[in-house]
Amino acid sequence: MIQISRSLSLIIISMLLAACSHFQNREAAYLDSAKGWATQAQVREKLGAPKTVRQDEGGATVWVYELREQQSGNRLTAPGMWCEQYLLTFDDKAVLQKWRQVSHFHGGELMPQECIPGTEPEKS
Repeated sequence: MIQISRSLSLIIISMLLAACSHFQNREAAYLDSAKGWATQAQVREKLGAPKTVRQDEGGATVWVYELREQQSGNRLTAPGMWCEQYLLTFDDKAVLQKWRQVSHFHGGELMPQECIPGTEPEKS
């Protein structure tokens, strides 16, 4: 009986872990698969034009994409805006080397000027 219980527990845990891996959105799934080989032209074709393009401290090109999604709110959550930034780093040959995703919830704010507070470059 204990052996069956242990086996059943392992099966359930495995199924839960597999289910959680499917919560990745299409942009993140594409970027994971494209890392190390996709060029700027290929990324632009798949994701469209970036919101901004800048240089990091090391001179690499960084593209910034933003996705915003309104949350209506309910008894447990406040209304507001979810904002995600994707920061893509390309090498000197214009090949995607790394990327990261940053998310922020603007509770009570439906049209925030900054997607992720404190990350907008200063305007001169």
